[in-house]
Amino acid sequence: MKHTKVYPTIWQSIPFSLDMMDQWDDKGNRIEDLILSNETALEKGVSEMILNVSKLSVFDDRGEEHFIDKFKGNEALNLKGVHTGLFIKTREVLELEPGRYVSFRFYLKGRDNSFIYKDRSVQEISGFFFLDFEIQNGLVLNGEESKQVILRFDFEPYSLSSFFKSIISRFKKRESKKQRWANSLG
Repeated sequence: MKHTKVYPTIWQSIPFSLDMMDQWDDKGNRIEDLILSNETALEKGVSEMILNVSKLSVFDDRGEEHFIDKFKGNEALNLKGVHTGLFIKTREVLELEPGRYVSFRFYLKGRDNSFIYKDRSVQEISGFFFLDFEIQNGLVLNGEESKQVILRFDFEPYSLSSFFKSIISRFKKRESKKQRWANSLG
């Protein structure tokens, strides 16, 4: 007679699995998961942003600006799109009055800000004092939510050709610039 081992728990789901730990705070309150989008970034094909942020604020539906005092500033934030699966989780940001909020504003310092486009080209940006990100579907607070929040950013995913860009550039024929006689005489 042959003995067969049966492991019935292999098909059982774990009620508090590790991949869901980021959705709840230590008091059992659900952490708000927000998707932020910027029209300019979507139009230009930005896949990632590196921003030197000095202040952070939130706008309510009446257009009033509420600064987030707990944000230290002086930090370079690397913002990646939803397509990467990465996000920013704040500790104690939402100490805001109950109400409906529609956008975040990131105040920038004048240097060390850059956009990384879907073809992986990098552009240093200057002249922007702030960037506004709309909250998709808004944020409604009634005072009983967690003080933490998860911020995900709606950016363009990298193009497939950008993954092979470094390999293709090695095989490209380097063109030497030759001066033509006709253009050099007069």
